[in-house]
Amino acid sequence: MSKKLNTSAGGTPKNTLFNYFAKSPVVDKKKLTPSNGNNGAELQKENVQNGNLKEVQKESKPVARRKLPTEDSDKEEEIVKGKRKRIVLPESESEEEYESKSEPDFSDDGSDYQPDAKESTFSEESASGEEDDISEPGTEDEPTPKKQRKKSAKNFLNNNNIEEPASKKAKIETPALVAGGTFMEKLQQLQSNAKKDAAYDEIVTTTSNLDEPTVWPHQKLDFLQPDKIKDKAGRRPDHPEYDKSTLHVPEKFLNTLSPAMRQWWVLKADNFDCVLFFKVGKFYELYHGDADVGVNELGFTYMRGEFAHSGFPEISFDKMSSILVDRGYKVARVEQTETPDMMTERCKRIKSTKYDKVVAREICQITDRGTQVFGSQCAIGPNHQPNYMLAIVEQDEGTSSKYGICFIDTSIGDFHVGEFDDDKSCSRLLTLISHNMPVLLLHEKAALSSRTQQILRTVLGGIQKEQLPGAGSQLCSAEKTLKLLAERYYAGTGNEDNWPLVLRTMQSDMDHLGLTPADPYKLALKALGQCIHYIAKCKLEPKVLPMARYQLYVPPDEQQEETARPKLTSTPLQRSHMVLDATTLSNLRIVGEEHSLQSTLDHCCTKFGKRLLHHWLCAPSCDLTVLRERQEAIGELLRQPDELQQLRALLAPMPDFERHLAQIHLFGNKYIGQTEHPDSRAILFEEKLYNKQKLRSFMSILKGFETLMQLPEMFQRCESTLLRRLTQLSANGGNYPDLSKQLKFFENAFDHEAAAKAGVVAPQPGMDADYDEVQQRIAEVEERLQAYLKEQERHFGCRVTYFGSDKKRYQLEVPETHAHKANKSYALEGQVKGKKPARRYITTETKAMLKDMQQAEDARNAVLKDLARRLFEKFSNHYEQWKQCIDCVATLDVLAGLAEYARQQLVICVPELVSGQAQPFIELEEGYHPCANPSTYIPNGLQLGTETEAPLSLLTGPNMGGKSTLMRQLGLLVIMAQIGAHIPAASCRLSLVDRIFTRLGAQDDILAGHSTFLVELNETSLILKHATPNSLVLLDELGRGTATYDGTAIAASVVNFLANLKCRTLFSTHYHNLIDFFHMDKRITLGHMACMVENEDNADPTQETVTFLYKYTAGACPKSYGFNAAKLAGMPHGIIKRAYELSKKVEAIALQRKITTKIVTATALGDNKKHDRLNNLKDLLMQLKMCHV
Repeated sequence: MSKKLNTSAGGTPKNTLFNYFAKSPVVDKKKLTPSNGNNGAELQKENVQNGNLKEVQKESKPVARRKLPTEDSDKEEEIVKGKRKRIVLPESESEEEYESKSEPDFSDDGSDYQPDAKESTFSEESASGEEDDISEPGTEDEPTPKKQRKKSAKNFLNNNNIEEPASKKAKIETPALVAGGTFMEKLQQLQSNAKKDAAYDEIVTTTSNLDEPTVWPHQKLDFLQPDKIKDKAGRRPDHPEYDKSTLHVPEKFLNTLSPAMRQWWVLKADNFDCVLFFKVGKFYELYHGDADVGVNELGFTYMRGEFAHSGFPEISFDKMSSILVDRGYKVARVEQTETPDMMTERCKRIKSTKYDKVVAREICQITDRGTQVFGSQCAIGPNHQPNYMLAIVEQDEGTSSKYGICFIDTSIGDFHVGEFDDDKSCSRLLTLISHNMPVLLLHEKAALSSRTQQILRTVLGGIQKEQLPGAGSQLCSAEKTLKLLAERYYAGTGNEDNWPLVLRTMQSDMDHLGLTPADPYKLALKALGQCIHYIAKCKLEPKVLPMARYQLYVPPDEQQEETARPKLTSTPLQRSHMVLDATTLSNLRIVGEEHSLQSTLDHCCTKFGKRLLHHWLCAPSCDLTVLRERQEAIGELLRQPDELQQLRALLAPMPDFERHLAQIHLFGNKYIGQTEHPDSRAILFEEKLYNKQKLRSFMSILKGFETLMQLPEMFQRCESTLLRRLTQLSANGGNYPDLSKQLKFFENAFDHEAAAKAGVVAPQPGMDADYDEVQQRIAEVEERLQAYLKEQERHFGCRVTYFGSDKKRYQLEVPETHAHKANKSYALEGQVKGKKPARRYITTETKAMLKDMQQAEDARNAVLKDLARRLFEKFSNHYEQWKQCIDCVATLDVLAGLAEYARQQLVICVPELVSGQAQPFIELEEGYHPCANPSTYIPNGLQLGTETEAPLSLLTGPNMGGKSTLMRQLGLLVIMAQIGAHIPAASCRLSLVDRIFTRLGAQDDILAGHSTFLVELNETSLILKHATPNSLVLLDELGRGTATYDGTAIAASVVNFLANLKCRTLFSTHYHNLIDFFHMDKRITLGHMACMVENEDNADPTQETVTFLYKYTAGACPKSYGFNAAKLAGMPHGIIKRAYELSKKVEAIALQRKITTKIVTATALGDNKKHDRLNNLKDLLMQLKMCHV
């Protein structure tokens, strides 16, 4: 539809002058202007003779079909000022150009689809006949021959702009080329003056005005103006209940439209926030404002016509919808759900109006970022990340909140439902979001507290949001959710209880029907109801809910009940997984696409393996048995590099099994037909191609699982407990499922090669009971036919055969020489003359058997039509086994990826994990930052909580000396150790960590109204509330956002608290007063990042040179060498010198106070102690002397 001119720069159009005139429209003499007919012919002839080709060309309308650059001219403006005219090309030409120019990528992929006789009638009615639906009423009843009607379609005008005067329309339709002389005479005269190609280029380029700015009718519609727009209920945007997804379209305006255009506006009024892909024939059309989106976002060009209009062929739906969805649009797929014949029958049954005389169309699916379902028209993309839809329900409790949440991945069918209490910083909600970042957020209007809204504006500022009704019939509640699920999906019979376990735990024990929610889960069920409401609005409920798998979401820092998880005997920690909150994930760059721990470790070959690695990194294990099994498995893979590479080569071509399982479940979903979903009625012109793609995808999945059945044999000799469990069948003590029986069934169920070619499943005998029954009926009829034929041969005494096809089958062909034996029961149907004359008869018996055969064949066709769906359904019935296989392979893929990472490192070790220690500890020797280049990185080691070192290290050192890098390195290595990975270090020994806290970097939160210092204190407050002796705390320069004394006091107080807690802590600071406070404290060890200083204590600080050694060393660093950092930053030397002088003055004042204090204190003591104190003053006096500048 969106045709672009296919010419090179400076070249000539493809059509010659002959083609140009040959494609001119037929002159409709009824619409010619009656006056000045002869003058027009003479004027045209005179123009040709004078070489005035431009004037002839301007009046010749068909050239406007080509889109070329225009040249501005006042003269031309007067001529081409008339309204644009839509030209509908003949079907064959239109489709050829559409598919070859607009969508070249799909030309080899079935877009040359040729409908059969029945479909071609429908195509004509829909693609071109649809134009009749929206044409002027007067043209429909004209007795025009078929050929002429097709040509007149070129002059078609859509009666959509009701403001257009009739006289103006007549002028537009009047062809300018009036008959004058023969065609060949005109052609010869034009060719003699045309100056060949250059002149023709000038003609075309000076007559088109398509590049000029156009004001389309929809831009002038009154009800679309910003100051007058309303929703369907008549509310303006400033109304609190305004619904931006609907539009008020005046009934008076609708009554002026053609049937099809009225149909479009009715759908648009209910889905104003969607781009409608409106099916017309085998194309999706975009009208009015949607056409603008198509032109701006998809690169279409406007089609001819009075209103904005663009489009593309059906085969390109996946490509076009994906682009718009990725750019934040909602796409509504509108399909034709009846044929013209069905429309005619419908109109006969009712008292129809002119608006009923258009094929029915319905929205079959609304797609946005959070509702992606891979149906028959959509291919599974390369992106492995889940697209979560998150619903939040909040109960504001003053200083804190209670949240009910539900987040789902519609492409897989995973539903996570939970409810939890949160603090005033919403730390649990933020952790949920950071672990499972949504692409779509659902919430009720005006139902969230200011702190939650703050998160929506900041952390979730870049995602799509949908506000749900806060009142009225559409308001969601826990009771409504349970009632809906009970009625549609979990209506058990008698004592049968088919509710999922997670939903059963959320129901009240007092209600055996399961319709009353338990008090602790009311908000969670309401959030689930919001998700169901939204996917139902998007026409996805029967596609997603039947395959839903519910999981209870528990915040990682919440103490789980013993009944909710298996008892962990191998670890004394209270949690099964380490807690990593949103702040830690961000500060340590654990997840993300670039320069993160995830991107560094991600050597996975499969999409589902990558998703599992993300889960491991967000929730590292605290189970010692699990971790040791993983270490052992990775070690064995490293010792067998050939097997490792063989495994990775086997997994690399595997498709995304998780999403393919969900897709096959959708293909076999019987609920779509049972619930009268519009997709069950949709008429797809490329359905044959889609069926081929479905079956090819299905067969590729079967081949993939068949390939995975090599794993048990490949790892038959492995020794690792985990590898044996993941790869061996149950007979050999493993958990890997035996899929051979199922795979053999589907291998023999149908002819794979024939199915791939024809797109139809023809099952083998014994594979489908219904098909076998129908085939048996057909065979019985054939046996009766053969028996009857032998009976007739005995009757006539000669050879008799059956003749005919389809409805004329089973005529008895009898040679003429024996035809005299036919009695009255034989009805003559025809005769054969020639060398072998014969007569053809039918009898009552042949009629009856033909009827039986036709009924059996119809039944077979119905079975075949549903057979592919039942085949997919049969595959989905074994979902648990397929999923078990995928889970084993995903774990194996992650282990192989971690082994591949370890194989590539220069230094690697297996961390020794211990538990049951009274004092948690870490011993790290020559450790590397996992995301840094090991060839240039200087390794570091440290000890915390050992017999010789205290658990808290007060870390000092020069600016840029590597303090923050050391802290991040330690945090990342601990996470790697607790996912079971080998780590880049010479050696490592540690007790398990239950949570990592970080306070790194300096940043404010302007949108939240938080200063840098407040952000620091919020993060520190979280540490003080939730840290345990088993935690790891990384605090970087606390207190720098306020006055020196305030900051020092807060830092000292926090250090004292953490020292009492005895958790492993790295606390970096530039407050050297803290060193004085704690240098004798046995709870604290002092460390610094070493450096070499040249020209220290020089009067000119710019001559001082600091060389960073980037090594952690025991003891404190006397200075921070801030002037060196100023010099590295390029500050003027004068400024640095002045700052140095002021620094010495301030230092001298502080030393004087300290000396005075010590002298006063010493005078109050005895002689012995006084002598010792006064001796200590020597160092202070030396420092004071050096302060003199």
